Order: sequence, then C-alpha cells, then structure tokens
Amino acid sequence: MSRRRQAVSLGVPLLLVLLSCGTKYWSEDGDEEVYPLLAQRTDDVLGRRKEDLLQPKKAEGEGRELRGPEPARETGPDEGPLVLDLAKALAIAVEQNRDYLARKESLYLSGLSYTLTRFNFSPQLSGTLGYLLSDAEDAVGSHSANTSFSVSQILPTGGSLALTTSLAGLWPEGGKATGRESFNGGVGVTYSQPLLRGGGYLVSHEALTQAQRNLVYAIRSFELFREDFSIDVANRFFDLVTQKTTLKNQQDRYDQAVFDRKKALALRSVERADDQAVFLAQRQENVAENALISAKASYERAKDEFKILLGLPTSQSITIVDEKPPFDPVRLDWDSAVQAARVNRLDIRTQEEQLEDSARGLRIAEDAFLPDLNLTASYNLGGTGGSIPGALPDVWSYTAGLSLTIPLQRKAERNSYISARISYVQAQRSFSETLDRLELDIRAQLRDLRSVEDRIELQKGQIKQEERAVAVTRIRYEAGEVDNRDLLDARQSLTDAKNALISLQVQHFIGRLRLLRNLGLLFIDDKGKWQ
Repeated sequence: MSRRRQAVSLGVPLLLVLLSCGTKYWSEDGDEEVYPLLAQRTDDVLGRRKEDLLQPKKAEGEGRELRGPEPARETGPDEGPLVLDLAKALAIAVEQNRDYLARKESLYLSGLSYTLTRFNFSPQLSGTLGYLLSDAEDAVGSHSANTSFSVSQILPTGGSLALTTSLAGLWPEGGKATGRESFNGGVGVTYSQPLLRGGGYLVSHEALTQAQRNLVYAIRSFELFREDFSIDVANRFFDLVTQKTTLKNQQDRYDQAVFDRKKALALRSVERADDQAVFLAQRQENVAENALISAKASYERAKDEFKILLGLPTSQSITIVDEKPPFDPVRLDWDSAVQAARVNRLDIRTQEEQLEDSARGLRIAEDAFLPDLNLTASYNLGGTGGSIPGALPDVWSYTAGLSLTIPLQRKAERNSYISARISYVQAQRSFSETLDRLELDIRAQLRDLRSVEDRIELQKGQIKQEERAVAVTRIRYEAGEVDNRDLLDARQSLTDAKNALISLQVQHFIGRLRLLRNLGLLFIDDKGKWQ
C-alpha cells in the first residue's frame, strides 16, 4: 500500500507537468500551422490585387490621376509628451487598439477552424493498446492484451477507404507457454462508395469547400476592416488638428479681445471712447474667454478619446502635430468609376462568391432526393494460433455488396430544398441591389467631393474678403468712423471663415479616402498607412 501511495505521490505531479508541457506544445503547434496558412492564403487572395486593378478614367480635360494620399512623415522618439503625427498614430493604433487586436484574433480563429476541417479530410489515423488482468475466487487468473491500428481516407468520389490491422492474445496466470495461450491477428481493407445520393466531390467535400471559402471571406473582411480602421484613425486625428487650430483661433480671439478692452479703457481715459464702448469690449472679452474655456475642455476630452482609440492610457501626455491634409481635386469619369468599383471591391467579390455558394447549396439539396445506393467491398486476412508467429494473417476472406434504400419519405429533404431555393433567390436579389446601390453610392460620393471642392474655393475667397474687411474696419475704427463692435464682428467673421476652411479640407480628405476605399483602390501597409 505504501508503494502505491508513493507511486501516486510521484505520478500525479509528473502527470501535471506532462499536461502543462502538452498544452504549451499544442499552442505552439497551432501557431506553426495557422500563421503560415494565413500568410499563404492572404497572399493568394490579396497578393495580385494591385496587378488586377481596373483604374477609373479621368474626366476629360480635368484633374490629375487619382492616387492615394502621401504617407505621413515619421517622427523620432521624444521624451516627455508623446508627439503624434498621423503616421505614428496609425502605427500605434494597429499595434494596440483593442478592437483591431480582437479582429486579428478572429481571423486567427477562422484559420484555426479551417485547419480542423482540412484535417478531417486528410488520412485519419487511429491506434489502441489494451491490457486486461482478470481473476476470481477458485479460478485461474488470465491476462489478455490487444493492439490495433487503422487509417481511413475520404475519397474525391465521396467514398471512403479504410485499412485496419489488429493483434490480440490471451494467456492464463502463471506465464506463457502453458499450452493454453491463444493469439489472433488480422488485416483488412474496406471500401465504401455511394453511387447516387451523396456521391461525387461536390456533395461529399462541401464542408471543405465552404471552409476554404469562409477563410477567403474572413481575410477579405479583415482587409476591409483595416481600410475602414485607418480612415477612422485619420478622421479622428484631423478632427483633433481642427480642434487644436480652432483652439488657437479662440486663443487669438481672446487675446485680441483683451487688447481691445484695454484699448477702449485707454481711449475713454482721453475721452475718445464712451462707457458703452468699454462695456461692449468687456462683454466681448467675456464671450471670448467663455468660448476659449469650452474649446480647451472639448479638445482635452477629444485627446483622451483618441488615446483610447490608440490603446494608450489616458494618463499618457500627447502632443498633436499640426499636420494639414493634402488636397487633391478628384476628377473621374463616373461610369468608369462605377465599373472599377464592381471589379476591384473585395466585398463585391465576396457577395458574388456567396451567391455561388447558394447555387451550390441548391444543387446539394437536389442531390438529397436521390435514393441511397451504396457499394461496399472488403478484403480481410486473419490468423489464429498458440503463438504470435502462428497468428500471422494467412486466411483470406472478402465481401462485396450493394444496398438500396428506397426514398419513401422525403419531407425533411423537401423542406431543405425549398429553403435552399429561397435562399438562392434572396441572394440573387441582394446582389442585384448591392450593384445598384454601388452605382448610387459612387455617384453620390463624386458629387459630394465636387461640392466640397467648390466650397473650398469659395471659402478661400471668403477668407480673403474677411481679411480685407478686418483691415478696412481697423482703419475706420482707428479713425473714429466705427465703434469697436464692428471691428470685433469683422474679426469673428474671419475666425469663423478660417475654421470653416479647415473643416472643409478635412471633410474632403476623408471623403477622398472613402472614395478610394469604395473604388477598391485603397491599400493599407503593416503600419496602417495607405498607399
């Protein structure tokens, strides 16, 4: 009993160590299979994407060739606050954003799921070892042992082929060579093939086919997510730049209001301004200070939200680089742009292939109405003797047969077929609507971009007018022709015009990125930057 306890006390920790090593091994084994698989399949799905692009044509006599925005510049390491330009923000986001990491893990799980399905259609190995000790009162104990090994494979025809081997022995207590030992061994090959229902590659390998396509869809979906994610980061970054510029304009407005209030007090002291002018200047200073406080609070709140987007702690101090979005007018032939989107868009390709999946599912549902006609054949070698050499397989036998199951009831199959047919028709309608909406969306985006471009040019002209208005109003104010309210209003109009231009430029830049995405022309590198 003590030896048993010692064995248990030693065996349990050893078993736990082996189990812990086993989980680590299997985790590494999964990584070694999934990561190369994803790399290969990603290259297969996206590797030639640039070479296969259909570029939209430029509108005649207008604009330049549509291209992706220039990558933002890199910044070196800096002590103190983390200095962020767009390039660094994107690089941090793709490494630390929680949603981005979750989507990467989902893609990994898709690859992991595919490896199991692929494994199920590869040769299946199985082996067993067994030992049994039996004894009873007033009886002679016995020992028995057995071992078996088998391998099976699903064939492209829908059939299966299996090879099995076995060896078993029985001998009484007291050891072998007592004359009452018995051994038997065998080797067998079994072939099974459905001739009607379930026969052929289409039906038998549907799980593998769909798993392969699901992995392709997952890769495309992740690529589209990466594109949308980079656009979102850029949008949030330039929103911060806009807020920072607005904050600076509000600071300038406040500083000018303080100066105007002091000037009004000085003029009143020499009787060149009345109490009303001083009151207006003080009120404008209060308004400007209130707007500045509100702008600072909004900017700090937006920075904290941006830190969360990047996966940074909110305690991290950051400085946003004053980076202006590039402005490139978009001039494309509308029909050519729509055609390019139909060819290039990853989601359009996916939906088109999902329509093919529905058609394939309909054919598989039709196959289910066929009767079950199965061919089976087997060939076996067996042997029995008082020793292992005597039990070597040397006696052959074989079987062959057909079995037919008459389809008297097919209600489940009927319902499945009707469901598959409806799903196929719905998929056709959905794909048709997607193409119609694609044309609508591309045309709407081009119209919106053209509208924003026109508004940008108008706003630039408006700023020049407001600058001239401020200069003229200042001269008239200093000459005593207008009061300080007119000068303050002119400066506020200039500030509003500048803020409006910044917003329009950001709106155009993000709209242009989204157009590139919807044309299938946006490519994202490993750092999250577009090309």
